[in-house]
Amino acid sequence: MARARVGTGTITRASRPVRARCARGRTTTRRRKVDAAAGKPRIATVARGRRGRGVEDGGGTPSRAMFVEMDLDLVGLEGERWKLDAVAEAIRRGAVGAIPTDTKYAFVADMSNASAVQKLYDIKGCGYNKPLSILCRGFADIDAYTTGFPKNVKPGETLPFKLAKKCLPGPYTFILPASKELPKVCLGDNSTKEKAKQCKSRKTVGVRIPDCDVTRALLDLLDAPLMCSTVPECDDEPAVIYDEYLSRGLGFMIDTGERRASAASTVVDLSSGEPRILRRGAGDPNVWSSIDEEELVESDDDAAWGFA
Repeated sequence: MARARVGTGTITRASRPVRARCARGRTTTRRRKVDAAAGKPRIATVARGRRGRGVEDGGGTPSRAMFVEMDLDLVGLEGERWKLDAVAEAIRRGAVGAIPTDTKYAFVADMSNASAVQKLYDIKGCGYNKPLSILCRGFADIDAYTTGFPKNVKPGETLPFKLAKKCLPGPYTFILPASKELPKVCLGDNSTKEKAKQCKSRKTVGVRIPDCDVTRALLDLLDAPLMCSTVPECDDEPAVIYDEYLSRGLGFMIDTGERRASAASTVVDLSSGEPRILRRGAGDPNVWSSIDEEELVESDDDAAWGFA
């Protein structure tokens, strides 16, 4: 086996690729990486020639950012779950990192931490007027941070909530009116008059319940939802994403293996009551059969921008 030094540890690379899974029905290929001494999967905290920002600064650890490798096919999620402890602790201290979902890689941050949410915008390099979405543990989180799914429908039509239950967990983002429980920073940074003007009209938020075991395990560990936004270079290898954003303050990267390029989530706007699909994505839009096919949008527009 060939040996390669990553960060402070030595690993071995098996000669044959193995299959790794993020969520049901999605498989990926990558090289197996194990600890040279113990023969066990390892968590790597790597610098790749540059030092990350410490936890106190919103990074992954006091000394450097974290690159966390999870080989789910080798030992399963239960055997790798312990690696999420350090990630959860980093998030609690304000770190912003990148994680896999059932669609694309996403930047995530503690939605109750205003500086962390602003840092997410800064790391991605986008304006505060761009919408973010919430990775939820379940419908209880959706009920807490939005006013809920619309109940007024035309006679004979199915309630949006019942349709949403068919779609979730899954690759859908639903845009709903935000409740008073949602931190204001999640609707835009109002720290200056200019930013307040920029975000004045935004009173909605996107919500997701991802069908990804790693994502959901992290949410359960945190016992809280996360603010998220798509990683632009999500089709790149995790190590490339890590290198690209480390200098901007990325605190951690979770690598579950090189994945096939996947579509973003299907975005359904329910904020005005009548369902409107803003983006055709991985989720089947035909579930929302009352929507005219001509209304479907093939590419990311401003309204759907940023949703994983």
